[in-house]
Amino acid sequence: MKAALQAMELFKGLKDVYGESVCLDILGGVYNFLGDYNKRLDCNLTCLALREKAKDIPAQLSTTNNIGDTYMEMGDYTNALRYFKLCLEFSDLTARTKAIVYCNIGEVYFHMKDYDSVPENIKKGLAFAKESNYWQIIIAAHLMQAKMLIFQNKDKEAILSLNKGKEIATEKGKIEEEYDLYRSYADAYGNLNQYEKAYSYLNKYNQLKEELLNDNNAQKLKKIEFEFQFKSIKNEAKATKEKNKLLTKAFNQIEIQRNEIEMKNLSITDSIHYAKRIQSSILPSSERIESVLKNSFIFYQPKDIVSGDFYWIDRVGDEVIFSVIDCTGHGVPGAFVSLIAYNALNKVILEKHITEPAQILTEIDLIMISSFNNSGTTVRDGMDMGICSWNTITNELQFSGAYHSLFIHKGNELNEVKGNRESIGYSMYKEKSKFINHKISIEPKTTIYLSSDGFPDQFGGEKGKKLKWSGFRKLLNDISKTSIEKQHNQIQSFFSNWKGDLEQLDDVCVLGVNLNLI
Repeated sequence: MKAALQAMELFKGLKDVYGESVCLDILGGVYNFLGDYNKRLDCNLTCLALREKAKDIPAQLSTTNNIGDTYMEMGDYTNALRYFKLCLEFSDLTARTKAIVYCNIGEVYFHMKDYDSVPENIKKGLAFAKESNYWQIIIAAHLMQAKMLIFQNKDKEAILSLNKGKEIATEKGKIEEEYDLYRSYADAYGNLNQYEKAYSYLNKYNQLKEELLNDNNAQKLKKIEFEFQFKSIKNEAKATKEKNKLLTKAFNQIEIQRNEIEMKNLSITDSIHYAKRIQSSILPSSERIESVLKNSFIFYQPKDIVSGDFYWIDRVGDEVIFSVIDCTGHGVPGAFVSLIAYNALNKVILEKHITEPAQILTEIDLIMISSFNNSGTTVRDGMDMGICSWNTITNELQFSGAYHSLFIHKGNELNEVKGNRESIGYSMYKEKSKFINHKISIEPKTTIYLSSDGFPDQFGGEKGKKLKWSGFRKLLNDISKTSIEKQHNQIQSFFSNWKGDLEQLDDVCVLGVNLNLI
């Protein structure tokens, strides 16, 4: 939460509406997890206003649905229904989105006791969920149908609907999806006077509830520690009444602190998962990569849930531009720097239409320095990156790097074109040297590679040493003899075998492409 708030202030300083809305979306998710729906609603409404200002239609749809969900959690079903119906007014809705929205509308009508409107909407939601193979919504729809049938005293039909949902949950191995099903099973069998089955399912419901509450191993350790402290307090409390008062006060304080720690840990984890969703959305889709940069592969393996490494691919006129970026650190700090870097790339290349790699690095460097200077404190963050611009008409390749190299394999040789020994952003030197722009003519049977330092810096092998750049170059030389389609699996397999049981040291991103075949 702290990282999201700091990033939001930074984006406000940059007048970056998109970045600010992303941070509000993350904060809304955190407040949802904490059950603070008033604060979640404030975040949702502000986020929607920003996304309307940015004309980000897909993001507006997601936020509109979040607002409806928040109102439903608050029991304000009239407003919940209004926002869910607004979702249906967006154009080009996917079957997956329609599945979510119609099921939400059906659930709202159920809470509003408008039972005539429930079946039609749940039926639509189920149909779209099946069309998009959205199995979580399929289960939820069968559960909602069962609740409606139980209400109508059609308990046998309800059980059949529950069976369909349970069959999918079992197939997917998602025991948490069976939680609400068991509760409804108990209700249905109870209504049929089959009390043994009703008790059995109620027992399963309570057992699963207990398992889900204790699923997190860290929480289990905290519970053990707390119980030990509590036992100690109770034993000491027997000495005197005065000591009992002091120990009771201490116990209450310990309980408060334990709850605060648990909630902080849970909210941090939830925030990181939300950040992963946001970061994944900035990466180009496989379809986009295939259309812009055919005959290529990307090996992308973050060290943590979110990453400081990312890749960028797009087209401007006759130029195909692609890059591998390694932001300072990894995990949450690296991920937030990557969002700033992503916005800078879009601004320089897609808005200003700058396509020369050295000029792109220069412009991004100025943006990063300006961004971090706005914070009022010295920020020693930045990024290393390699960027290429390939002209599909002249077949000329340009490259520039900030502590990154370009590897070119042609014939039986692997050559390295080194970038500047300068990072983007923070520098210990007052003046930076100009980024060098390298021009390379593409010859037949040429494959090129960009990589962050995570791969060569990994410890592993029989002696547990670093692979180093020399070992990485040898790997590229070996795999370049095979087709580009096989190289991704070869690199992935090598990295896994090299690392073995050792911890992954850093984020890893490798991009390879055969330009002759595009």
